[in-house]
Amino acid sequence: MPHPRRFVLAMACLIAAAVALVACGGSPSSPDSAAGVVLHGTVLGAPTASVAAQSARTSAAATVTVTVQENPAITATVGADGSFTLRGLPEGGFTLVFTSGGVTLGTMHFDEVKPNQEITITVRMDGNTVVLVDEHRDGIGHGDVEIEGTVGAVLVLQPAADSRFTIDGKTVVARPGETAIREGNRARAVTDLTIGRRVHVKGTWMPPDASGQAVLAQEIMLQGTSDDVTGPPPDKACMISGGTVGAGIELEGSVVSGSSAAFLMKVQGNRSSGNVQVDASGASFKCNGSKGTDAQCRASVAGGAKVHVSGTLQSCDALAALARASQVMVQK
Repeated sequence: MPHPRRFVLAMACLIAAAVALVACGGSPSSPDSAAGVVLHGTVLGAPTASVAAQSARTSAAATVTVTVQENPAITATVGADGSFTLRGLPEGGFTLVFTSGGVTLGTMHFDEVKPNQEITITVRMDGNTVVLVDEHRDGIGHGDVEIEGTVGAVLVLQPAADSRFTIDGKTVVARPGETAIREGNRARAVTDLTIGRRVHVKGTWMPPDASGQAVLAQEIMLQGTSDDVTGPPPDKACMISGGTVGAGIELEGSVVSGSSAAFLMKVQGNRSSGNVQVDASGASFKCNGSKGTDAQCRASVAGGAKVHVSGTLQSCDALAALARASQVMVQK
């Protein structure tokens, strides 16, 4: 039989250890809430009457809980304002399960989750299901971002340093040596990012500052003018964006009519406000993937064929353009 005093001392040590563990907010089986991915959520709406009725049998009627399927120990209760936070989520991917009174309202899976990423979502209760309304991912050096839209404002323009633009409502930074700016296969300069140009941006979130959180662009692809533009401005010298008479040009699109010697071409995207006439009488022809002879590739040039034209812009105004092809790549 253990000595009474030793037994009391041992119990006191165990109790002190347990109190210390609780005070630190931990438990032997719970995840480290300060590490990993953090998710902040807002729930719009509430469970439907049928779910609320089933929940009424419990004291937590109509209360919504959110659980990470991959680790049931990570659970949060949605507050009265609709907000909840989950910490220590696994990188790579996870699934959220929304329940109320033991009734599953819906599940939501997230993949391509980066280490230490912070995810903010808004969901709506739609019937007895949960619908994702908005998702935003932040992370210093983590979390690839893709933005597609038009340049809404030029905030700072300095070719030798950071330039800042507003694109699709987000602040985008173009940095010399880190940001590649291209239009098709041609390199472009930061000065080509003019208001109204449609672009596709790939980048990463920068650390937030007093003005908010910007995206550092790794690549900016110029796609053309705004979708709202139905024709060229009155003072536009050429209907092809970036087109200069006498300079080389690369055009991608489809054949409207004509043959291999000369055809009318619809340019892909919004780069051109009209069809371009192509003189291919002196061009070489290739098929995508090097399949087919020159003659076979020429024969495939007909209405609907996908082509890539390399050559020189011979003439261009606000209504018409003529390109002389040096090479035509038939893609389909």
